[in-house]
Amino acid sequence: GDSGGLEHRDNMRGTLLFLLAGVLISQAAGSSIFIADGTNGDDLNSGLHPGQAFRTIKQCVEHLSKPGDECQIRTGRYHESVNINGLRGTADKPIVIKGYGDEVPIWDGTVHIISSSWEMDSKSGICSTVIKDDIFALLLDDELLTAARWPNAHWSDRSVFNNTHWGKFNENSSYGHVIDDGQLGLAKSGVNATATMAILNIGSFITYVRPVTQHVPGTANFTYNHDMGETHWKPRYNQYFLEAGVSLLDVPGEWFYDKETKKLYVITPSGVCPDSKMSLRGRTIDYGLIITNSTGVTVSNISYIASNIHAYSVHYSDSHINDITLDSLKFKFPSSSRRMLGIYEQPNITNIIAISNQTGADPIYGKVSVINCTFIGSEGVPLNYGGKHCFIHNNMFIYNDWVAQTENHEGTVNGYGYYEEFSHNTMMYNGKSAGYRPGLKATSIFNRIIGQCDGKIQNDGAGIQVENAPQYGFNVSYNWIHNSPKSGIRFDGGGIHLGGNGTISYNVVWADGGVIVKGDNHTMANNIVFDKPKTSDFIKCSLCVYYRLRHDPVIENNNSVVINNAASQADGGHNVDEGGNWPLQGEIVENNYSGHDVKGHMVDPDNFDFRPVEGGPLANSSVIKGAYQSGLQSQIYWIPGQRMYKASTPIPPYGSTVTYMRDALMFLEAYMTDQHHIYFGTDEYAVKSADSKSKEFHHTLQQSNIFHLPKLSPNTKYFWRVDAQRGGNVYKGDTWSFNTK
Repeated sequence: GDSGGLEHRDNMRGTLLFLLAGVLISQAAGSSIFIADGTNGDDLNSGLHPGQAFRTIKQCVEHLSKPGDECQIRTGRYHESVNINGLRGTADKPIVIKGYGDEVPIWDGTVHIISSSWEMDSKSGICSTVIKDDIFALLLDDELLTAARWPNAHWSDRSVFNNTHWGKFNENSSYGHVIDDGQLGLAKSGVNATATMAILNIGSFITYVRPVTQHVPGTANFTYNHDMGETHWKPRYNQYFLEAGVSLLDVPGEWFYDKETKKLYVITPSGVCPDSKMSLRGRTIDYGLIITNSTGVTVSNISYIASNIHAYSVHYSDSHINDITLDSLKFKFPSSSRRMLGIYEQPNITNIIAISNQTGADPIYGKVSVINCTFIGSEGVPLNYGGKHCFIHNNMFIYNDWVAQTENHEGTVNGYGYYEEFSHNTMMYNGKSAGYRPGLKATSIFNRIIGQCDGKIQNDGAGIQVENAPQYGFNVSYNWIHNSPKSGIRFDGGGIHLGGNGTISYNVVWADGGVIVKGDNHTMANNIVFDKPKTSDFIKCSLCVYYRLRHDPVIENNNSVVINNAASQADGGHNVDEGGNWPLQGEIVENNYSGHDVKGHMVDPDNFDFRPVEGGPLANSSVIKGAYQSGLQSQIYWIPGQRMYKASTPIPPYGSTVTYMRDALMFLEAYMTDQHHIYFGTDEYAVKSADSKSKEFHHTLQQSNIFHLPKLSPNTKYFWRVDAQRGGNVYKGDTWSFNTK
């Protein structure tokens, strides 16, 4: 009977192929669309129709063979690890793996943990059960629970990003021997740290992980194997936390897994043991999708939960990737460490590297693009990419990397190769000391970086940090970088090893460590830098174009050009021998403004309006100082960061108070839109519900994001809305408000 069933299926498949042939030809000559449906599909189906869908992504992908072929995935959870090898799409006809229609399937690295035999310790609140799979992350309702640790901190309230939840070193600590300084009290905690994992920030901007080799409960010191050689060891800055020990499990939201006994221990936030209705899931795989030896492949409109993607060229081989595109993917917890399983290497991260070293020849470079994706909650680096002409555009990187483990100079996002464009990305509250580290001859434009390393879990660093070689030909322009204990933009260097030939222009940097420029032959033009926190006895420069670094005999920036900048303090750095500061350094230093009153010469910098006051010192020469034109001279007020499907970043911000003399409203345009429709008035409901026939409708903006205001009244609350139009679709905007004074 079985063979008859298979024969019937094959006949059905042939009939379906015949029926669908006309449809498929109209989509793309010779290409096919296959469908996966994890709920209703069957891998013995043809895959060519929703009613004949495959069950797995793997089966769907295995049928892809020609340019223009697509695997479309229905909604649902897919726990799979799929390898792609040997696919050849083209630039105009890529091979596509995507969500079906508007559906967003979940590519899931976890398995559902169901147990009928949970044991509850009523004293501690710990629930325990034996499970089948070794897991290295635990999620409840698709939110991350925190691996048991000391000092306590949680992902759920983002306290894991704050170094007030790290133990500090006593100054008598030494390589391999940590003495806790007693502030948080390792000794009085009573924990047994032996065989736990120690996360050790003992290298300034480098953090290591090693097992604890010896600790006696009730004492303040422990040992680890210091096999990493010399580090930037400064006990007064060194810090640590402990993880992955059952004795560290003591508060709701924490978990521990013992791989020897296969026993899972958890204290749930609700205080009751999980039942079958609870979505408790354990991570068992890193990469949902691995791509090798392929060109012209696009992956789009999929949510990755506790899983990620690895695409790479193989060194010294003929296996390369090129034209790989990740488009509109959401990565939630893309990488997780395996410390709970006793493995202390860095997590397996989202890695898209199209570089293949060759014997006796130049490397082979491909192109990768990451567009309109979101990365949230990665325990390691959220994204490394490399190749030539890589395009990293319109992405969100938020709350990634609270451990910051690395054994080299990595940032939150790292480029390798040549000529990348890193544009219109938003980076918010990521843990590592450095935000973006570019490859060679890169361009970084229209990015917004907020709160980099806000919790100080590492030392040193910058929102955009550039070592010597990547400075050559690097263009960093039209970025906002702010509210961080780190520098905003930093060009490294010193001694005889100087970088050079970089361009820093039209950036606004505030409430952080400012702009630090070492090297030579750089161009600094039209930047605004202010509100640098006072961190020492002398006031440090906010725009620092170094003349000389401490006692270094090498004079820097002899051939640099420094023009049209506005800063609260612009100079050449601190003169350590004679006191005071060196003057602003460069071959051409012209038309700059340096003064702690610089904010008063901009329209409303606290509300993101950085235009110079007309007639003021930033606008009193033929060339404007700073990054914006004055008044209403320009059609565009440039705003950086990820563009959403609807208008965002209102200026002034929602709920702010401004002068009744204000002349304009600005906003960040929606992603890939043609025009924006402006609604404005004093009645919130009327503005919220208005259409194009209402009196609240003012006009439509094309190629502009500046709404010229009518005359305002003082002490009045105004409401406004911006609808974005893309083709025939209109995306209704939020209703924003501001008050006048």
